[in-house]
Amino acid sequence: MTVTQPSSVAAGPQTPEVHRGLLSRVLLRQEFTLVLVIVVIGLVAFTRNHAFLSSDNVLELLRSSVIYFVMACGASLLTIGGGLDFSVGGVFTLGALTTSLLLVRDVPWPLAVLFGLAVGALLGVVNHLIITYLHVPPIIATLGTFFVLLGLNAEVSQGDDVLPLPDSFTKLGQGDVLGIPSVVLYAVVVGVICWFLLERTRFGVNIRALGGNRQAAIQNGLRVVRLDLALYAIAGTTGALAGIIYTARVGAGQVQAGGATTTLNVVTAVLIGGVSLFGGLGSITGVACGALLLSTVDNALIVAQVPPDYNNIIVGAILIGAVAIDHLRRKRLYRRS
Repeated sequence: MTVTQPSSVAAGPQTPEVHRGLLSRVLLRQEFTLVLVIVVIGLVAFTRNHAFLSSDNVLELLRSSVIYFVMACGASLLTIGGGLDFSVGGVFTLGALTTSLLLVRDVPWPLAVLFGLAVGALLGVVNHLIITYLHVPPIIATLGTFFVLLGLNAEVSQGDDVLPLPDSFTKLGQGDVLGIPSVVLYAVVVGVICWFLLERTRFGVNIRALGGNRQAAIQNGLRVVRLDLALYAIAGTTGALAGIIYTARVGAGQVQAGGATTTLNVVTAVLIGGVSLFGGLGSITGVACGALLLSTVDNALIVAQVPPDYNNIIVGAILIGAVAIDHLRRKRLYRRS
């Protein structure tokens, strides 16, 4: 009896074409471009000042990226789902002030934090109601909310920072675990949760479907209004959470924290991270790289003793370049598909 040998092609190792295809997919990812830019900036800063790669400075770099990343996690889910939120800077401040005002009135910190998060979620719901039932475009609705919050924050705090805050609360933001700042660990937890929701759940599939083609999602029976509500509430919650983390870190509820600069930095981190303004596309890992890039630029300029005015110039150029490169990358991918 003749025994047929297995095909050598099927049993053999992967062909060079397969390896080239895998390499191509890696190189085409937004994260690869961002990591490359971060490395280049880091090397340039290191040549100007060797302190850039010191352990203390690296930890400070990670610590400073936490706020952008936590806010960007919720904002990226919303943007991937086809929404937009320019009120996050105001939500950041009100969530922080709410928690701080309760703390100075001797409310236990877990309850104060929950109230602050609830305020953020409520503001997200308000944005959703304005957009859905008053038919105001997201960019106008959330900008309007942002300006309302600027005035509300000043009124709530009477224009003064809220302090002193109890040590039991400030230790949450100023402590460390095995040498790693606590705030970095909080960001990792938030990032893992948002990554899991987006990549491993039906909820994440629905987010991409909604952002990719809203009409098709409606026709397929997706509960669009409920999903939009959840996404705006999540964006508001992460905005308030970032404010609370920042407050624990600095030890005071600062009325000047947040604002337009924070909002624009978060939006920049989301877009640099590869999230499409048109929805449907994006990843939490890309957003993490985007937030880290913003912190790297800011930190590198300080360490290299470059005037801070160059920060906005560099960030703006990176934003334009990253979005342009990502547009060309997407065109190439779609042409191949």
